[in-house]
Amino acid sequence: MSNNKKINKWSILLRLKPFVRPYKFRIIIGIIFGFLYGLTSFGLPLVAGWTIGLVTNDGFSISSIKTSSIENNILTNSQLIKSLLILPIFALIQGIIYYIGKYMIEWTGSKMVTDLREKLFDHIHSLQLDFFSHNKSGQLISRITTDTGAISFLVTNVLSDIIRAPFTLIGSLAVLFFINWKLSILALAILPLCIFPILKISKKIRVASNKNQQSIGELLSVSQETISGASIVKAYQTEKFEINNFRKHNDTIFKMTMKQIKGISLSEPLMTFVSSIGISIIFIYIYIEQLPIALLAAFITALANMYKPLKKVSMLHIKINKAIPCVERIFYIFDQNNTITDSINAVPLNEKINSIEFKNVSFGYNEKEIILKNISFKSNNGECTAIVGVSGSGKTTLVNMIPRFYDLCSGNILINDKSIKEFQIHSLRSNIGIVSQNTVLFNQSIRYNISYGKANATNNEIIEVSKKANAHEFITEMKNGYDTVIGEKGSLLSGGMAQRISIARALLRNPPILILDEATSALDNESERLVQSALNELMRNRTVFVIAHRLSTIKNSDKIIVLDNGKISEIGKHEDLLNLNKKYKYLYNLQFKN
Repeated sequence: MSNNKKINKWSILLRLKPFVRPYKFRIIIGIIFGFLYGLTSFGLPLVAGWTIGLVTNDGFSISSIKTSSIENNILTNSQLIKSLLILPIFALIQGIIYYIGKYMIEWTGSKMVTDLREKLFDHIHSLQLDFFSHNKSGQLISRITTDTGAISFLVTNVLSDIIRAPFTLIGSLAVLFFINWKLSILALAILPLCIFPILKISKKIRVASNKNQQSIGELLSVSQETISGASIVKAYQTEKFEINNFRKHNDTIFKMTMKQIKGISLSEPLMTFVSSIGISIIFIYIYIEQLPIALLAAFITALANMYKPLKKVSMLHIKINKAIPCVERIFYIFDQNNTITDSINAVPLNEKINSIEFKNVSFGYNEKEIILKNISFKSNNGECTAIVGVSGSGKTTLVNMIPRFYDLCSGNILINDKSIKEFQIHSLRSNIGIVSQNTVLFNQSIRYNISYGKANATNNEIIEVSKKANAHEFITEMKNGYDTVIGEKGSLLSGGMAQRISIARALLRNPPILILDEATSALDNESERLVQSALNELMRNRTVFVIAHRLSTIKNSDKIIVLDNGKISEIGKHEDLLNLNKKYKYLYNLQFKN
């Protein structure tokens, strides 16, 4: 790996620093106890050697461990028992230090990832609508769950290893050289042979981890789409195709996971093999030099004590490389900025809305794809403006610019002769009620869905708007009434029922601006008549925009705008447009020629 890549890798990890900073006090405690644990690692081999020296009468002084001299010391049973208690007491102290240090670091890591996950979720919802059009929901869910899970492992394991393992390793190395520096050099001379293979292994793990996380995101997208669209899958009998598509992504995940497992599993026996060679060299040297058993015990204990942190340090590179792709993908989302923001001097929209005017408005998702061109019209308070045209003519995009889901490319949209950019976005949208063509309901109770956006709504208010939306009757016929849970996306309701719940939700908000995007498209004729009557009442003294394919629902609109290829081709009342005998007449005849 080149130096440039190393710099990039560490710069990526440093982006996690703001999430760690609030918990630096706990990290400092973790570092202190990591240092103390390193000191205990220094003492444990000496205590072990000293204890064995007592039992074997091989010499019991710390200084005798470093020499080949043998001191014959006769201990009483009482002295021997007291001496042997030193080792478990020492181990208990070491265990307490380890527990406190590990708990502090892992608490910090888990809390940091919790904060990261919450901020990521917040940031995703702060982004403009265009972001969701270009990113699959399954991929975004994967970032929130799978990728943050990988970072959780990185932080809780790697951070604790980085803090504790070096101190333990240094303490163990120090005691090795303290006991016998020649023996230490022999034991450690073979270890550099591990470095090159582990670097190669970690590089392959990083590549496999990146592909693995991408495949998990694709798998989530496929799962979500096929499960939510189960009726279409069955209707078109594409179960085998979807199963094969799922299997393809699932197999990729398996292959990439096994590549990671192969690399991680290979590093373990590699370290064990190299350590066994080192231990064999130690036994040969001790045999030749005829060193005491106490020295052998102390040295082997120190070497074994060094093995675990050495393995952790060597695995750090692998663990970091495995998690880096996850960090990159998460911060890719954080790097996405919402270009639709409040201006510096934005004010709340508290005034009565007298008019909404489009002035030479043009819009395109990019410079080459202009969807709307020089749109100009004005809607006054109490007026209903209907927008019609063939599919793809830009009807929904046009009304989506009023709540600033999209910002226009040129021209202006005025409320009371003021640009909508002069108003705070939150305040602007709170003045708008929307009933969209695609009904969005949550897997909660009917009461929850109607009061969504107005959590403090009273029961009487909910019932009142339900009656206006022609929903109260079917709701009360359900077993749990307004407390009935309607399933994911309202799956337990018919299309007409779900649409009426959505209309009731908009009615409850009681907004001065109302956008109805095919609001009655899923209703039967009788329900449509009743809901349309309620909507006519609601439209009084409000500015209303209606998108409709059913031209029968907009006959009484104050103004009908006909869009054709992104431009206004006609504008006027129903009868006037029929008399023009142009596009509107053509659309009308398509629906009513029989």
